Amino acid sequence: MMDPGLHALRVWMIISVFLYGPAVLVFLFGQNMLLRSINTVSERFFHDRFPPIPESTEKFWLVLTNSMMVMLVVICIFVAVNPERYLAMVVIILASKFCSTSQYIYHFRQKKYFAHMVGFLTDGPLFIITLIFYIYAL
Repeated sequence: MMDPGLHALRVWMIISVFLYGPAVLVFLFGQNMLLRSINTVSERFFHDRFPPIPESTEKFWLVLTNSMMVMLVVICIFVAVNPERYLAMVVIILASKFCSTSQYIYHFRQKKYFAHMVGFLTDGPLFIITLIFYIYAL
Protein backbone atom coordinates (compact mmCIF):
# COMPACT_ATOMS: atom_id res chain seq x y z
CA MET A 1 0.00 0.00 0.00
CA MET A 2 1.37 3.39 -1.04
CA ASP A 3 1.81 6.24 1.43
CA PRO A 4 -1.11 8.73 1.08
CA GLY A 5 1.25 11.61 0.33
CA LEU A 6 3.01 9.67 -2.43
CA HIS A 7 -0.34 8.54 -3.83
CA ALA A 8 -1.61 12.14 -3.94
CA LEU A 9 1.60 13.25 -5.67
CA ARG A 10 1.24 10.39 -8.14
CA VAL A 11 -2.29 11.52 -9.03
CA TRP A 12 -1.11 15.13 -9.43
CA MET A 13 1.73 13.99 -11.71
CA ILE A 14 -0.76 12.10 -13.90
CA ILE A 15 -2.91 15.24 -14.10
CA SER A 16 0.23 17.25 -14.86
CA VAL A 17 1.07 15.02 -17.84
CA PHE A 18 -2.33 15.95 -19.28
CA LEU A 19 -1.69 19.64 -18.57
CA TYR A 20 1.86 19.90 -19.91
CA GLY A 21 1.45 17.43 -22.79
CA PRO A 22 -1.12 19.39 -24.78
CA ALA A 23 0.78 22.61 -23.99
CA VAL A 24 3.69 21.21 -26.01
CA LEU A 25 1.44 21.00 -29.06
CA VAL A 26 -0.12 24.42 -28.46
CA PHE A 27 3.27 26.09 -28.15
CA LEU A 28 4.71 24.18 -31.12
CA PHE A 29 1.85 24.62 -33.59
CA GLY A 30 -0.11 27.56 -32.22
CA GLN A 31 2.38 29.93 -30.65
CA ASN A 32 1.10 33.07 -32.36
CA MET A 33 -2.49 31.86 -32.17
CA LEU A 34 -2.04 31.71 -28.39
CA LEU A 35 -0.54 35.21 -28.29
CA ARG A 36 -3.35 36.57 -30.50
CA SER A 37 -5.94 34.96 -28.20
CA ILE A 38 -4.35 36.50 -25.12
CA ASN A 39 -4.23 39.89 -26.86
CA THR A 40 -7.91 39.55 -27.80
CA VAL A 41 -8.93 38.77 -24.22
CA SER A 42 -6.81 41.68 -22.97
CA GLU A 43 -8.40 44.10 -25.45
CA ARG A 44 -11.92 42.91 -24.74
CA PHE A 45 -11.75 43.05 -20.95
CA PHE A 46 -9.04 45.63 -20.27
CA HIS A 47 -9.21 47.81 -23.42
CA ASP A 48 -6.01 49.91 -23.57
CA ARG A 49 -4.72 49.03 -20.09
CA PHE A 50 -2.20 46.49 -21.42
CA PRO A 51 -0.33 46.77 -24.73
CA PRO A 52 -0.61 43.76 -27.06
CA ILE A 53 2.37 41.45 -26.90
CA PRO A 54 4.07 41.24 -30.31
CA GLU A 55 3.74 37.99 -32.21
CA SER A 56 6.83 35.85 -32.61
CA THR A 57 8.61 36.10 -35.94
CA GLU A 58 11.18 33.36 -35.36
CA LYS A 59 11.35 29.97 -33.67
CA PHE A 60 14.71 30.09 -31.86
CA TRP A 61 13.27 30.32 -28.32
CA LEU A 62 10.35 28.06 -29.18
CA VAL A 63 12.81 25.16 -29.49
CA LEU A 64 13.90 25.69 -25.88
CA THR A 65 10.31 26.12 -24.70
CA ASN A 66 9.25 22.84 -26.24
CA SER A 67 12.34 21.09 -24.92
CA MET A 68 11.47 22.20 -21.39
CA MET A 69 7.82 21.20 -21.74
CA VAL A 70 8.75 17.72 -23.00
CA MET A 71 11.18 17.41 -20.08
CA LEU A 72 8.36 18.28 -17.66
CA VAL A 73 6.09 15.65 -19.23
CA VAL A 74 8.80 12.98 -18.96
CA ILE A 75 9.54 13.86 -15.32
CA CYS A 76 5.83 13.73 -14.49
CA ILE A 77 5.59 10.29 -16.11
CA PHE A 78 8.58 9.01 -14.12
CA VAL A 79 7.15 10.30 -10.83
CA ALA A 80 3.67 8.99 -11.66
CA VAL A 81 5.05 5.52 -12.36
CA ASN A 82 7.18 5.37 -9.20
CA PRO A 83 6.77 8.39 -6.89
CA GLU A 84 8.92 6.95 -4.13
CA ARG A 85 11.89 6.31 -6.41
CA TYR A 86 11.65 9.54 -8.41
CA LEU A 87 10.43 11.96 -5.73
CA ALA A 88 13.57 14.09 -6.00
CA MET A 89 12.76 14.81 -9.66
CA VAL A 90 9.83 16.93 -8.53
CA VAL A 91 12.41 19.52 -7.45
CA ILE A 92 13.20 20.02 -11.16
CA ILE A 93 9.54 20.80 -11.85
CA LEU A 94 9.46 23.17 -8.89
CA ALA A 95 12.62 24.94 -10.06
CA SER A 96 11.19 25.31 -13.57
CA LYS A 97 7.84 26.68 -12.39
CA PHE A 98 9.48 29.00 -9.83
CA CYS A 99 11.80 30.35 -12.51
CA SER A 100 9.02 30.96 -15.03
CA THR A 101 6.67 32.46 -12.42
CA SER A 102 9.29 34.90 -11.13
CA GLN A 103 10.32 35.87 -14.66
CA TYR A 104 6.72 36.48 -15.68
CA ILE A 105 6.39 38.86 -12.72
CA TYR A 106 9.63 40.60 -13.64
CA HIS A 107 8.70 41.00 -17.30
CA PHE A 108 5.16 42.13 -16.48
CA ARG A 109 6.60 44.90 -14.33
CA GLN A 110 8.79 45.97 -17.27
CA LYS A 111 6.35 45.93 -20.22
CA LYS A 112 2.87 45.33 -18.74
CA TYR A 113 1.92 42.74 -21.35
CA PHE A 114 -1.21 40.88 -20.31
CA ALA A 115 0.45 37.71 -21.67
CA HIS A 116 3.01 37.90 -18.87
CA MET A 117 0.20 38.15 -16.31
CA VAL A 118 -1.45 35.09 -17.90
CA GLY A 119 1.88 33.25 -17.61
CA PHE A 120 2.15 34.21 -13.96
CA LEU A 121 -1.45 33.16 -13.27
CA THR A 122 -0.80 29.82 -14.96
CA ASP A 123 2.65 28.85 -13.70
CA GLY A 124 2.26 30.36 -10.22
CA PRO A 125 -0.58 28.03 -9.21
CA LEU A 126 1.17 25.08 -10.86
CA PHE A 127 4.23 25.82 -8.72
CA ILE A 128 2.18 26.15 -5.52
CA ILE A 129 0.07 23.03 -6.13
CA THR A 130 3.13 20.96 -7.02
CA LEU A 131 4.96 22.26 -3.94
CA ILE A 132 2.04 21.31 -1.69
CA PHE A 133 1.89 17.78 -3.09
CA TYR A 134 5.67 17.45 -2.89
CA ILE A 135 5.75 18.53 0.77
CA TYR A 136 2.84 16.19 1.54
CA ALA A 137 4.79 13.33 -0.05
CA LEU A 138 7.97 13.93 1.99
